[in-house]
Amino acid sequence: MTAAFPNPLAETRLRENVFVWTLGGEGIATSYGANCTAVIGKTAVLLVDPFIAPVFARLAEQMLREKTSLPLSHVLLTHHHTDHALGGGWFASRGVEVIAHPACRRAMAAEHPNLIASRRRQPDLADFFGDAEPYLPSRTFGEELTLDLGGTEVRVLHPGHNHTRGDLIAHVPEESVVVCGDLVSAGYHVNYEDAAVENLDRGLETLRALGARTHVPGHGAPGGPELLDRQSRYHSAIRETALSERDSARATSRIRTLFPGYLLEEVLPSALKAAR
Repeated sequence: MTAAFPNPLAETRLRENVFVWTLGGEGIATSYGANCTAVIGKTAVLLVDPFIAPVFARLAEQMLREKTSLPLSHVLLTHHHTDHALGGGWFASRGVEVIAHPACRRAMAAEHPNLIASRRRQPDLADFFGDAEPYLPSRTFGEELTLDLGGTEVRVLHPGHNHTRGDLIAHVPEESVVVCGDLVSAGYHVNYEDAAVENLDRGLETLRALGARTHVPGHGAPGGPELLDRQSRYHSAIRETALSERDSARATSRIRTLFPGYLLEEVLPSALKAAR
């Protein structure tokens, strides 16, 4: 089934062999602006978070094939939320190894079937999810895994329960790049529905300790360590506002004022509730 796309994928080239693609925006029809990252080695390729549905994952595959003919050996999921994970089913159906944390796998099994069915019932979303099927990662691990792409190694780490129970981050030491998943968002409000709010700063410290020059957020433009500082300020503001302002409308307005222009405002009420 073919869906109409409002925009082509935008590309950010971080290194000769590291690319980030996004549709931008803040709606479900653009994967909520999530980032998909490709790391190309000398013998194989890793793709991280291939969007919200197979129809989007195929766009990433097209972009990848413009860069290299090397085999895609692994797809990595930073967590189970569909805007990052559901597109991986396209690659899983073609025999690509999909890697996730065990908690991510469990959440996918519990949540994805009903989410897909619900979206197929919505006329404005049916085309996007027409060929989306529930699937499960073929490989899981607990704390740390190293992937060898041929001359390029990727360290995959579980930072604990931060944004979700099954968070993973991908560190490419040789290129000084870390793919943060939704531990970091740049210019986007943060969905706290599965977060351990008390651990969020600890997750940022885990990222900071890697000393990477470039950070790829789950949503928004890649940047340097300053992204971690901004995310820390955001978490602090959410916590302080949630505790000091009990009126939901006024609390939401305050966060909008503190972070003007941030996208995905729809998550603010639930974020503030989670932080209380």
